[in-house]
Amino acid sequence: MCRYSRLSRNGKTVRYGMVNRFLRGVQDFYEKLDHIGKKREAVFIWALFAALVFGVVTVTGTLTSGFHLVDDWEFAQYIDWMKLDHLSLWDCLRESVSFDLTLRFRPLYYINRILMTYVFGINLTAMSVVKAAEIVTALVMLYYCARLMKCNMFYAALFSLTVMVGYQSAVWWKLGPQESYDIMMFAVGFYCLLKWLSTEKRRYAVISVAAFFLMSIYKEPFILLLPFAGLYILYDGMKGKQVTISGLWETIRRRLPYLLTIGIIFVGEMLLILFVVGTNNYSYVGLDEGVTLDQYVQVWRGAAENNLKWYVRFGVLMGLILLTYWEHLKKLGWEILLAMAIIVPQCVSYSKTSLEERYILPCVLGYAFFFVIVGCCFRPLSGKRRILYVLCLLLMLAAHGRVVLREAQYFAYRGESIKTMLETTLDLVQGTDRKVLSCFGPNLEGNKTMYHWFRIHGYDEVFYWEEDEKKINRSFGPREDEQADFEDIDVVVMYNEEDRHWCYEPGLDLSDFTEQKCGTITMYIRNGIE
Repeated sequence: MCRYSRLSRNGKTVRYGMVNRFLRGVQDFYEKLDHIGKKREAVFIWALFAALVFGVVTVTGTLTSGFHLVDDWEFAQYIDWMKLDHLSLWDCLRESVSFDLTLRFRPLYYINRILMTYVFGINLTAMSVVKAAEIVTALVMLYYCARLMKCNMFYAALFSLTVMVGYQSAVWWKLGPQESYDIMMFAVGFYCLLKWLSTEKRRYAVISVAAFFLMSIYKEPFILLLPFAGLYILYDGMKGKQVTISGLWETIRRRLPYLLTIGIIFVGEMLLILFVVGTNNYSYVGLDEGVTLDQYVQVWRGAAENNLKWYVRFGVLMGLILLTYWEHLKKLGWEILLAMAIIVPQCVSYSKTSLEERYILPCVLGYAFFFVIVGCCFRPLSGKRRILYVLCLLLMLAAHGRVVLREAQYFAYRGESIKTMLETTLDLVQGTDRKVLSCFGPNLEGNKTMYHWFRIHGYDEVFYWEEDEKKINRSFGPREDEQADFEDIDVVVMYNEEDRHWCYEPGLDLSDFTEQKCGTITMYIRNGIE
């Protein structure tokens, strides 16, 4: 017998011997783990995912990287409100939630952020620990969802990692995105749904509905996962049976309270968004008469070549492998429908901006459900084709792992840059009447970070550059209309080309300033100031 199995592709010979032994070794390892007992499995899985997540955020430095001139400016704003404007916790909650409901439908998001600020202040390291804990919980619960769908430990871990590792891993460390909490609540809700379907214990149904409800009021795209939950109940009820009207009705009748509750939540929230909150502020949602079909094509082509590239490339390969079992594949109608029930609504929602970074969640759930849970448990898939299929999944995971490390390192570097700039600037101006000019526009969040961070540190002489009007304004607070001359400015701060928010050089004469680079931020200090 030949030592190696071989496959000819584009004139090149691919050797399967070592790959085969590696994959068999991995699967043998997990098959042995399958017999270690539930308690030991739980300890192993929690330890594995905790080591992964906390290892990444600790080693790369994202855990202690501080402010980033994006959504985390709100934490400084809440402290500003509570300490300087003397607003109560209730006033902060009412102000933020009521204002957000004029724009979006995510009340729990602001309740959570304000309570976190109330507990931790602007200790972003503590908040980052909480965020990492959410990710660990999401990974573990996704793993157990796969286990309840009859995956072994290897495929269950592969499913969980496929969902959470990639460009979307920005939610591991960014404090603004809502997806980390939402994917965790989805995993809890779906796990309890699966437990209820298998055990008939009512408490699991109650916890599942509660988790899905909390998920749905945290960020709007996750509302679109509720129909998937209902569809999965029909799938479970019809598994192994011929689809008939009477069979479907019997499944619906048996699960009617759950289906009705989920349906009421879904319809009620969609009506609130359509007729109360409105859809004008959802710039990424739906179709637009002013956008041509070619523009949509260009947007999605760009996504396929960037943040979605590994999903697309390996998805094509895995799809071709499955197509070689066409007669068997035709029997996976329910599974394909379930995957599409997740993927299609998300793609429609993001039809103007496409799926990128954190927006890949929750769409990737549908992708991983089909290619990992369905594909890996597809019985006809065997031999060299199974080896190649699993290898595709592992290579895709490896490519996304590299993305995670690269993005985390940039995030930490950027955070350290901003931290250095803030602390250096504060040392220069605190206790003086010196003025700071922030040139972070058009990134309004960057300017708001400057305003609130310096206020809570006892300094309130920050001005803001308006490039279009060539004007210097206060822009925020009770003195927002107050202007200043550039001759009165002592410190200027702006992005440089290392920062992804950089888009122009301000039209300022900086010849009387000394440049001091702080990573992705550049400071200009007027000559003579120490």
